[in-house]
Amino acid sequence: MLKVIILENDDYQADYTERLVSQRKLINATPNSYDIELYLRTNDPQKVINSIKDEAYLAILDIELDNQLSGIDVAEQIRKKAEFEEIIFVTAYQEYLPYTVSRRIEPFDYISKGKQIESIADRLRIDIDEAYARYQNYVSANLKYQDKFTYEPIHGVKRQVNFDDLYYIESVKNANRRLRIVGKNIRIEYHGELRKITDDRLLRVSQSTLINPVSVERFDKKERAAYFDGKKIKVIVSYRKLKLLTNFLENKGSLSIGKDEENLEN
Repeated sequence: MLKVIILENDDYQADYTERLVSQRKLINATPNSYDIELYLRTNDPQKVINSIKDEAYLAILDIELDNQLSGIDVAEQIRKKAEFEEIIFVTAYQEYLPYTVSRRIEPFDYISKGKQIESIADRLRIDIDEAYARYQNYVSANLKYQDKFTYEPIHGVKRQVNFDDLYYIESVKNANRRLRIVGKNIRIEYHGELRKITDDRLLRVSQSTLINPVSVERFDKKERAAYFDGKKIKVIVSYRKLKLLTNFLENKGSLSIGKDEENLEN
């Protein structure tokens, strides 16, 4: 999800920007709503800095904030901490533009408050669309983190969970084309098909279940049970997949499936 931050001193401008973001989420050039949310609206730059995590952000920032910290200071911290970020400055002070260059912030856009509000809104709509397109490309290409599992709960909307926290993915019983992701503090259900998951880090252990084999804490071959989370969670392995999982665990992750074996197993 792309999280939107609005850092703005002027309440009228902040209200207008918030409404525009909410509208753009629903009304845009795509058939689906944008996978964005208003994460934080404030006039306190320190509050923004304290809230930034290793996540994806679109930051719409004022620069002059009647504070020791400026919007440029905030942008600098976002650049350091965020997984993905696009930064838009909306400010009445054009003279700050050279500072964004010298501090290597490289904003996505720099919009003057001296323009009519309609002109600012037009620019912001275009910027939000482009920033979201860049975010979608980032998620699709998995540009930064290869230790994420990406799934698509709605067509055109991609989300991620930490791969190390993932235990297994299963088809939900008595539910048509519905999947369940289970992991550490993770339980997600969404519309999908197991056969369309192509992440080769996952291992199919039955007709209805894919597991993350590196998360297996214990494997009882006699019971055909793979255990996760201190044996609190278990997955039953089909007879046909016993050798496959055993070989993987014995080789500590060096899994190799030949075509003939794969066809036989399936």
